[in-house]
Amino acid sequence: MAINSVVLIGAGRVATQLGRVLKLNGIIILQVYSRTQASASELAKKLGCQAVSGSEKIYPGADLYIISVSDDAIPEVAKKLNFSDSIVVHTSGSVDLDVLKITSGKTGVFYPLNTFSKNRETDLKKTPICVEAVDKQTESELAALGQLISDDVRIINSEQRSNIHLAAVFASNFTNFMMVNAAEILNKAGVSFDILMPLVEETISKLKKISPRNAQTGPALRNDVSILKKHLNMLGNDPARQMVYDLLSGQIKEFFKDNQ
Repeated sequence: MAINSVVLIGAGRVATQLGRVLKLNGIIILQVYSRTQASASELAKKLGCQAVSGSEKIYPGADLYIISVSDDAIPEVAKKLNFSDSIVVHTSGSVDLDVLKITSGKTGVFYPLNTFSKNRETDLKKTPICVEAVDKQTESELAALGQLISDDVRIINSEQRSNIHLAAVFASNFTNFMMVNAAEILNKAGVSFDILMPLVEETISKLKKISPRNAQTGPALRNDVSILKKHLNMLGNDPARQMVYDLLSGQIKEFFKDNQ
């Protein structure tokens, strides 16, 4: 059976982007549920559907229910749902499939591996969709839905997905926070962050052609002791960043010690 109708449970960044692209591809968004009516209404208005804030008001006959809330909230939300004839999925990178077994006999995971914002459209065509399901039929239906919106759909189990999510935190969240630090350092020096953009873009571009290991550069890789000391001294009044700089430099030196 093809999935034609969806209820979104959650109104955050992932729900916003999934709802947008599913609707564009002909899927009927029946409802948006959120704990707060304002959040539900904001997204429902964009999608042209009903907004509800009470779990007892969730429409009972959708083909698919997508739980897109914070990881910690998924078990609590799951306790409120019972849709034995419908597929129920969550979109988390780190929560096991088993947490949904009380909601339906047909459960799964529909995890779009990307970074999302409410007001910036994410290109889901290039976004890997990681699918897991309790049985092959449900897996097939979720994979077909994934192929409707993405060119990269993969069958991934819970253990693999947890490791993907951990790797993604390093690759995206930590990397972006390094950009936050870089911007702060430049701001104090009266320099615009855009001076780093060619460097950032080339760093990402290289990773499309060579491995991260082979792309590594910098004073720690070269063990430029004088430069490392100078940078640490420059961070003398900023002990938190100094600690991060020293820790990462030490890890780089240790990891690449045979190359020095």
